[in-house]
Amino acid sequence: MFVQASAVIYAQIYRKDDAPRYRRGNKVLITICCFNLCILYPGTKLYYRWRNAQRDKIWSKMTSEEKAHYLATTTDFGNRRLDFRFAH
Repeated sequence: MFVQASAVIYAQIYRKDDAPRYRRGNKVLITICCFNLCILYPGTKLYYRWRNAQRDKIWSKMTSEEKAHYLATTTDFGNRRLDFRFAH
């Protein structure tokens, strides 16, 4: 499915009227890479740090009895748990 989806994107970026050097297509891909490097990756890093800080704030306010009760009774799983931390 992803191969077919990438073929749709490929057909829009690399057009026949831009052949053989594909300057427009290469500019688009370089722009996407720069956007990822300058905005998306740092933004993701900041989001994970912020999310971990929010969970630390909640977790540190809980007493050891509240933590034990949470761990014993929670139905949260995966990254929705309060004791989960994102590795970034």
